[in-house]
Amino acid sequence: MAVPRREGVRSEGVPQPDGGRRGAHPGARRRRGRVTGPHRPPFPVGWFAVAAADEVPEGALVPLIAFGQDLAVGRTPAGGALVAHATCPHLGADLTVGGRIDDDGVTCPLHGWCFSHSGACTSAGDGPVPEAVELRVWPTGVSDGTVWAFHGRSGEEPAGAPPGSGGPPPGPAVEVAGHPEDVLVGLLASQLADPGATHGSVRDDGAWVVGGPDGVRVPGPGTLVLSGGSCIHVTPVDGFTVAVRASGVTVPEPRAEGNRTVLAGFRDWYRRFDRSSAPARRPARSGRSGRRRERR
Repeated sequence: MAVPRREGVRSEGVPQPDGGRRGAHPGARRRRGRVTGPHRPPFPVGWFAVAAADEVPEGALVPLIAFGQDLAVGRTPAGGALVAHATCPHLGADLTVGGRIDDDGVTCPLHGWCFSHSGACTSAGDGPVPEAVELRVWPTGVSDGTVWAFHGRSGEEPAGAPPGSGGPPPGPAVEVAGHPEDVLVGLLASQLADPGATHGSVRDDGAWVVGGPDGVRVPGPGTLVLSGGSCIHVTPVDGFTVAVRASGVTVPEPRAEGNRTVLAGFRDWYRRFDRSSAPARRPARSGRSGRRRERR
């Protein structure tokens, strides 16, 4: 189920191998955007599982905390889903209190303003539609009975669809203290009991794997697929906690120690999610050098 707005953290966290909206927990505003480790952004770039599709009501919006934001998630009659900011950009109404979603978009419960799935305002009641008013939305997909949301930098779009897992939908979320990378490392360590596993590798599709084709793989920044096909999903809640959801398996106890060579290789691979996946824009030239080039 989606992670509702809550008070406090329900978990003691995982061992570390190395070393102002209503209902948000104390300190949530202070934590947003903060780096949780040496040069690591708190929210990696990529697709994350945010809910089991069959636990999100059709036509309604329910609260979700992810990526340091108060969000709303809902499912459409056609089977799609949408993750959006929980606040209407008109006058700040809470979309999770009576807001509606259908195949065309989202309707605010306060004044009936409507927004498309891309966030554009499509109706402003009896008034003209303001082009400058938009609802912030997150790229959303449904795969393997799971609702996925893409977290990027400055509104970037994903390069591909959600990774999927091939397993059953995830169970209820349990909050765990830690950065997504550290939590995944602890979970990986619990799966690498085979001393023969000396290193991981990267498949053609970009997934990190260890233990051969049928071993453990990580297709994205928040999903661990076990050898039997079961999955564990790790999704950032704020800069200090993650929501852990398991599908087809009980979440194993993370370990503080493991195969250092394998885990170090995994951390190196995980660095790709620290930065935007979109091509960088070339800055415009300015100053004297730019003016000299223009005169030529």
